[in-house]
Amino acid sequence: MQAVTNKAVKQWVLGTAMTVAALGAPAAYGADPAAVMDGLKGVSVKGYVEGQYNYNFNTPGPIANPTTGSVQANDFRVFDTKANSFTFNMAELSLTKGSDKGAGFGLVLNYGLDADSIASAPFFNAATVSDFAVQQAYVTEKFLGGALELRLGKYATLAGAEVIEGPSNYNISRSFLFGWAIPFTHTGIRAAYTTPVPGLSLIAGLNNGWDAASDSDTGKTVELQAAYAPVDMISLGVTGYYGPEASVSGTDNRGLVDVLATIKPMKTLAVVVNYDRGSQKDTAVGNSLWQGYAVYANLGIGDKHAVTLRGEVFDDPDGFKTGFVQTLKELTATVSCKMVDSLELRAEVRHDESNQDVFVDDKGVAKDNQNTVALAAYYTF
Repeated sequence: MQAVTNKAVKQWVLGTAMTVAALGAPAAYGADPAAVMDGLKGVSVKGYVEGQYNYNFNTPGPIANPTTGSVQANDFRVFDTKANSFTFNMAELSLTKGSDKGAGFGLVLNYGLDADSIASAPFFNAATVSDFAVQQAYVTEKFLGGALELRLGKYATLAGAEVIEGPSNYNISRSFLFGWAIPFTHTGIRAAYTTPVPGLSLIAGLNNGWDAASDSDTGKTVELQAAYAPVDMISLGVTGYYGPEASVSGTDNRGLVDVLATIKPMKTLAVVVNYDRGSQKDTAVGNSLWQGYAVYANLGIGDKHAVTLRGEVFDDPDGFKTGFVQTLKELTATVSCKMVDSLELRAEVRHDESNQDVFVDDKGVAKDNQNTVALAAYYTF
């Protein structure tokens, strides 16, 4: 684990100050203890700690990959980027207060290896601070008897089958779609409406763009989602994003369509299908496209164990997202065990391949595949 830098300490202090302010409890300034406790009413405090070990059978070492420039890394991965290493991936603290009885808020603080990947420009990014990110920070209010909720601030994306929080996913590693096809977070305003139609909900929002805490242009990205769960065993969601993002000439429109379907034919089995198609105007090669799909099958075995298979294909025909004109494929098998309610262990084996020689072994020889195994532990509270 890296030593905590002075900048990191300062950002943690800032995060703590934000937490105190959000709770309405400036104890350091002599607040009434009764007022402090009143501010804590209804606040939910959750979080988790995650550690991993990952081994790459290519044994990439001190010789840099001549294609990607990475050293001792699992190339094209997100979060589990360090090959042949123990890693402290994430410590998350989440404070939320629902808006059912007035205004609410959400504050999610992340520290660890994964935080660098999700940091939003221009604040809390890898260039300014190591391993810390404010993943979410928003205020909420409900209207129309609770059917409509407005959220203002920074929040997680609506797209994708996987989320930033490791314990909430089926696998240890994230899919290529999670890392390359979709954004992580947005900053803006979001309206969520629960319609009178049972199982149907709608979301609309206006954001700065993809992973941008502040915007460098006047244009904004529109987000739309329709989700429908007619019965407990079936759910379908279609999400779209469209708006200006950085391009060769300045800012040109980027679009994304995300389709997510979940089927639970029995209590212990869940099948998830995710499809993404994105586009960006005016890139170095003109207008660029990327697309891919992933399929998950999660089978529960008893009360404590589960097995998950994931297969996916991600096509980057213009090299806009990964930096290389290629098609990536992967197949992952993960076994999980709930030791106790708060502790989960997972083991995983994964095979990645490309139609290009973009991976290397310890001698610097280019290959079209990499195989990894991983162990992970999650403590949630």
